[in-house]
Amino acid sequence: MHRFQLRDKKIVIWGTGIEALAAARYIRALHTKQVFTFVDEHGEASLPKEWPTDRLITNLFEIEAAVLAADVIIKSPGVSFYHPILEAAKARQIPITSLLNLWSAENDSRRVITITGTKGKSTTASLLTHVLQQLGQRVTILGNFGVPVTECKAEDFDYVILEVSSYQAANFDGSCLMGLITSLYPEHLDWHKSLKAYYTDKCQVLQHCETLLTTTQAESVMAAHNLQIDGARVFDSKSQFHFKEGDLYCGPCCIGALENTYLLRPHNQVNVCGVMALIDALQLSCDQALASMKYYKGLPHRQQEVGEMDGILYVDDSISTTPQSAVAALRVYAHRPITLIAGGQNRGIDFAPLSEYILQQQNVSVVCMGESGLPIGDLLKAGGAAHVMQVTSMAEALRQAKAITPAGGVILLSPASPSYDMFENYMARAAAFVKESGLPHS
Repeated sequence: MHRFQLRDKKIVIWGTGIEALAAARYIRALHTKQVFTFVDEHGEASLPKEWPTDRLITNLFEIEAAVLAADVIIKSPGVSFYHPILEAAKARQIPITSLLNLWSAENDSRRVITITGTKGKSTTASLLTHVLQQLGQRVTILGNFGVPVTECKAEDFDYVILEVSSYQAANFDGSCLMGLITSLYPEHLDWHKSLKAYYTDKCQVLQHCETLLTTTQAESVMAAHNLQIDGARVFDSKSQFHFKEGDLYCGPCCIGALENTYLLRPHNQVNVCGVMALIDALQLSCDQALASMKYYKGLPHRQQEVGEMDGILYVDDSISTTPQSAVAALRVYAHRPITLIAGGQNRGIDFAPLSEYILQQQNVSVVCMGESGLPIGDLLKAGGAAHVMQVTSMAEALRQAKAITPAGGVILLSPASPSYDMFENYMARAAAFVKESGLPHS
């Protein structure tokens, strides 16, 4: 859908956050007198004071009436595409679009590279951006990375890197030059309503890409759920990009050594292979790309070593929202005694992969907190784990962790769960972890 098609339409924007307001500004840049109806189920929602002509509805009954009377609905990513009111709107064939779709309709798809996946998408997107910049390309990163897509025009860059969440992918109808999926694990089941729908929505965005790249793991999950993406290339295999003793290979050919210990971590090696596959598909220098990775520093809150005190290393992995990502972090520090701080919002995910890994280790203690801390702790205790405790705050979690972690050990915040039961977001959770650690401010 193009902005030109929205003239004189009754437009309902569902949400009042960054993307919702960006959508209103984007449309009003073309239709200066356009008035919107905003709907938001959060009673404390508000609109900018300089928009006195727009209407805001927070009552659920009135929301339903407004949505079903709309000509067009613009949905914010946080609103489930499967919300009962939106299902009713679909039944009435009311178009439901998004800021990303509006932007895609007006921007050059031949410059757009889309990255998605349950885990690894942010690192892959930021690493690709870093490498392309080092290779002299004009590049920007948008989407789920925190910057609304309408902040930039694709034509101003050689490449636009779009990090796309499952929320954004579900009803994406644009097109892209390339698309890559990093991994598929159970996540966001409350939003997507089923595991099959989550995987389908994740993969849906790749149907709109000319070149499709996927991992061995994601391909296996897709096959297990009867999801088919025609023409997808698996990039992390012995015949494609892979690592051997710290050296990167493409098939039998050694490209060279990766001089970056952070990127050499096993889960990051897959992200590196994805970036190299994209560089190869763009017909740019793989040798130069690999060399440029030496200077990549990683993103905050992703196994970030925030400091050491009294011989204990503190690691902020607050972005960890799945059992698999917590296991990946535990493996990095498996040679040291670890106290894991786990738990957060419970979205009904199976924590067996995390408990099974921990029960096989001899040096992991667990401090559980939040809604999902209870089922995590129960699984561990049922398996015979001895060093498991429940706490009710980050301050208590750090007090307990410090008491049981020996010098040379690691206190690892890798919650395997979202943050929203106790914190505004994963960044606020990380800030509480650092504060309660007592580490000196940098």
